[in-house]
Amino acid sequence: MFDLLPCCLLLFGVGLFGCVDSSLLGIGGIKLGELSVNVTTISEIQENQKAEGIIYLEGQVANQAPFLATGAYELQDPTGSIWVITNHTLPEIDDEILIQGQLKFQSIPLGGKDFGEVYIQEQQRLEHKTKKTEPL
Repeated sequence: MFDLLPCCLLLFGVGLFGCVDSSLLGIGGIKLGELSVNVTTISEIQENQKAEGIIYLEGQVANQAPFLATGAYELQDPTGSIWVITNHTLPEIDDEILIQGQLKFQSIPLGGKDFGEVYIQEQQRLEHKTKKTEPL
């Protein structure tokens, strides 16, 4: 039975990446130890807002919104910005981070039109560079 575990994990991992619309995968790869990931730009997400899947994003924290049990922060890259919902500690404004997240779309129908918004549910923070503060 335990001989099947590695095969199941491999199939599950391939299935997760297979759910991502291949047009969303960025062309810029980042190497994390032995792992290499493709980073998606925020503009690629906004071009195809109803796509779903696991993606990697890199950027700078522009804003934050703390909630009781969770929080959100706005992540910016040179192509745009997007909100990220997290269960982790909120990063500080100006911190630079690389995350793995689940692409989500929240439909908001009003007057026969859809004013939905795409956002990211953070799954894992892979890199985190805190801002440098100067002493007063």
